[in-house]
Amino acid sequence: MSGAKKQSEQHLIDRAGQDLLRSKLPKHWVLREYRPDYGLDFALETFQTAVQAGKSQTYETLGEHIFIQLKSVASAETSPLRIYSRGNVEKASELLQKDDVVTDLETYRFALETSELVTVERMGVGVPVLLVIADLAAERCTFVCLNDYIDKVLVPRHDDYRVRDSRTIHVPARNEVGTDFGHLALRWYAKRPKLFAAFQRFVYQYAELGWARSDDELEDLARYFAQRLVAYDFWDDAEMWMPIKWWGDRVRRFHETGEIELFGAHVPIEERAEDWQPIPRQMHIMELWRLLALLPRTYEDVCREWFLPTALGELASAPPVEQQS
Repeated sequence: MSGAKKQSEQHLIDRAGQDLLRSKLPKHWVLREYRPDYGLDFALETFQTAVQAGKSQTYETLGEHIFIQLKSVASAETSPLRIYSRGNVEKASELLQKDDVVTDLETYRFALETSELVTVERMGVGVPVLLVIADLAAERCTFVCLNDYIDKVLVPRHDDYRVRDSRTIHVPARNEVGTDFGHLALRWYAKRPKLFAAFQRFVYQYAELGWARSDDELEDLARYFAQRLVAYDFWDDAEMWMPIKWWGDRVRRFHETGEIELFGAHVPIEERAEDWQPIPRQMHIMELWRLLALLPRTYEDVCREWFLPTALGELASAPPVEQQS
């Protein structure tokens, strides 16, 4: 007599891992199963607390999303990964400086099928895909952004990372869901599509301002462009990267008052040189938009290595030592 369908131990582990992940996320965020599954298990949508109406608390969606690939294990150990200095991997293949050790970083090791990595790479980097390791014994979930890991680690490190059936991914143990550090990182990743869309607009507007045929046309165009930019909702909700707020404040000031203050540095009259000349207003306008258009370059060079097990990730996004204990 044939036996009935059976449930494996891994099925129980997977279910427990899903429950653990849900328990670590803010209660008002929404985690949706992504089916059918071709390497993406969940879609995570972030919400913020809305203005309280009476006694009933409400939450509104930020329109921000992350994909999650969840790997659940009954127990797992971390081990130190030596992090060496290296150059900018957007400009050349990785060359580790073995005489310059940055730190030994505790990480989980997890082997991912190359087909899963290629799927993520094909998606591009516009919507982050996080690999989340649910360690049931330790009761913690840790993560790394696969899009960024592929671009900033695998591609510059190997001639072709696809030649092997699998690759080992190092997931920093401190990237933990449910901690303040982890919460900030998830919020940051969820904002990426918004920021990428804004970056495209910054670059477009800067180029168009350069084609203005007169000072009046430049002024009118800049006023209209600023009106479009102040509508973004991330200016005061991206404290993890202060240049967003800096330039948002300056765009708003220009929109509201017509004033432009790039760095807050005014030369007092008594300190001005005899040949001092004020900078023309149109140059101030162009400089404001040039700095906005510079943000995507800095994001690519620096911000996409945040929370990765790399030297720049360690130097630019690691929490202070007192917060890591």
